[in-house]
Amino acid sequence: MHPSFKAFFSVALPSFAAGALLAVAGVGLASSLLGSTIFSDVPHGSFYDEAIGEMYDLGVIHGYDSNRFGPNDYVTRGQLAVMLQRFRENVVGTSVASSSSSQSSSSSNSSTSSSSSSSSSSSSSSSSSSSSSSSSSSVPTNTVQGSFRFSTSTFSIIESAPSITLSVIRAGGKTGAATVQYSVKAGTATAGTEFTEATNSVLQFADGESSKTFTVSLKDDSAADGSKTILLSLSNPTGGASLGSPSTATLTIIDNESASGTSSSSSSTSGTSTTTIGFSAVAYEVDENAGSATITVVRTGVTTGAQDVSYATSNKTGTSGADYDATSGTLSFAAGETSKTISVVIKDDASIDGKKTFNVTLSSPTGGAALSPSIVVVSIHDNEIGSFGSGTFLFSQTNYTVLESDSRATITVNRVGGTKNTVSVSYATANGSALAGGDYTSTSGTLTFAPGESSKTFTVPVTRDDKSDSGETVYLTLSSPTGGAQLGTDYRATLTISD
Repeated sequence: MHPSFKAFFSVALPSFAAGALLAVAGVGLASSLLGSTIFSDVPHGSFYDEAIGEMYDLGVIHGYDSNRFGPNDYVTRGQLAVMLQRFRENVVGTSVASSSSSQSSSSSNSSTSSSSSSSSSSSSSSSSSSSSSSSSSSVPTNTVQGSFRFSTSTFSIIESAPSITLSVIRAGGKTGAATVQYSVKAGTATAGTEFTEATNSVLQFADGESSKTFTVSLKDDSAADGSKTILLSLSNPTGGASLGSPSTATLTIIDNESASGTSSSSSSTSGTSTTTIGFSAVAYEVDENAGSATITVVRTGVTTGAQDVSYATSNKTGTSGADYDATSGTLSFAAGETSKTISVVIKDDASIDGKKTFNVTLSSPTGGAALSPSIVVVSIHDNEIGSFGSGTFLFSQTNYTVLESDSRATITVNRVGGTKNTVSVSYATANGSALAGGDYTSTSGTLTFAPGESSKTFTVPVTRDDKSDSGETVYLTLSSPTGGAQLGTDYRATLTISD
């Protein structure tokens, strides 16, 4: 073992074991500060909650720039050495009298995160660190007033959303009242036309407060003019606080009329087209004795021109001629038209033969339109084996996964047990270990199901970053069903964002 480590272990570790308050060098650990009040991914009440809060308060650990700690992330031997050195300097207050430890001290002071590489030390600060090392103070390196920063340097939101709520973090300390100004200014977006500008607005943090939010109001338009940016910045901190990093950020407004956005029907676009033709739902269901099934096809995006799309049915478990009549043809959208229907004859029988299914497929769109979704399944409900009502809402699965590089997650909501009547259900996202505005865009809305529609989707935009933060979670919830529909058992689900 290196002599400096022997000296440290002989001084620090016996002191650490001597008492829970660690009153060595006159510093006690304030057990009232919890890690869950500082970092969004530390579960409240977890076995490490108090320990993370104490070590953060003493400057031993710092966490990531995105207000996360990564409690399950691995620690390298180099990172461990840096944290032990911070503990020696900030808590034990004992220096190790060797030139190598002085140089090591400089490298630890240049490290800003418990998860950043400790091997890239800054030799230029070694002399000042060395001179202070021999009289090492027990005062933590972070200030008690803290520093203000955004939760991330990049945000994004779909143009059709009325607003976005953004987080400002007070990190490294929260003692005393403090304020910080924020501004919302034009990048490539136009103030007044695409968003509401804010200049020198103030966030007021009371003593003990570590997070505040502000809202940016957006204005939707019908132009396919691409994504636009808004510039965000923090300035003029008061109360002894400072500015942290990042103190500037970019908000991207994703154009919902172009291929980079999401259509108003919640279907993802594809290709380079600014027009999307697709089914109004991703699945349909019809009662066996209904006579016919009506399938709706919608056109979104640029609809100023005329366009055609072909359609055709095909067998799955159902058989054309016995369970339904095969049909095919062409739908012609005139300029300005956004909706067309396909009618398929359904055949009733007296047999108890269970649910039967067939496909309807779209193809060959004209005018450069994209197709999404281009195929759906129609289920024929056997009316000899049960009732056919308004149905029950539930998620298609209880756990979804999306890659950051995918930009958005598509979430499917099913309507089971009947598709009579027009019904609706509300959906919303909530923070798990992922942070809205930093890791994903907070999303909520209402899905309306027409008679016969049994499955719909909505999307949750996710933010791509260069941090190793895989496995963050978003909670999904369904609520407020209407029209006689009910919530099923799986009305809650989890979305996991992976690197």
